[in-house]
Amino acid sequence: MKEIINQLYEMEQKGHKNDITMFERHIKRMYHELERMGYTLKDPTGEKFSEERTDIDATVMGALHPKMKISKVLKPIIYKQETGQALIVQKGVVIVE
Repeated sequence: MKEIINQLYEMEQKGHKNDITMFERHIKRMYHELERMGYTLKDPTGEKFSEERTDIDATVMGALHPKMKISKVLKPIIYKQETGQALIVQKGVVIVE
């Protein structure tokens, strides 16, 4: 399932980048169906980076400093709701600058 979610996320990102909105309603509908199945997606773009984060695998560009932020998300964080709690199905793959 995570492969399908990653492809959907990538299609959405390419659509935003190229200003293509004609599929936006369909993509939102697919996300809605995934949520009904217990999956949640998180795009941490713009969030502050910390080496203590366990929900992402980061590639750091440049020297590490306290004000670094996540500049690009290659794969989103995927959670699955099971037995009343959200479990990480996939760590996010990100670039930090």
